[in-house]
Amino acid sequence: MEDFYFVYGYDKSKKKARRLYRFIGGEFERYDRDSEQWKPSPEQCCIFIGEDWEYDEVTVAEAEEIKNMLTI
Repeated sequence: MEDFYFVYGYDKSKKKARRLYRFIGGEFERYDRDSEQWKPSPEQCCIFIGEDWEYDEVTVAEAEEIKNMLTI
C-alpha cells in the first residue's frame, strides 16, 4: 500500500480542520498539534475496511499547511 495523508473536517475556505493523519510504511499516525509530533494511531485502519468515508486525501504539502489549521 502506498503512503498517503488524509484529513477530517477540512474546510479550506475557513482555514480549519479537525484531525490530520498519515499512513506511512504500513502504520497510521495522527498529528498532535500540542506536541507538534506525529503519534501512532492504529485505530484508523477502519478506512481500509470501508467503515469511514468522511475524510479527504491531501498531499504532503497540503498536510504541512493543515497542521496550523487544526482545531484543538
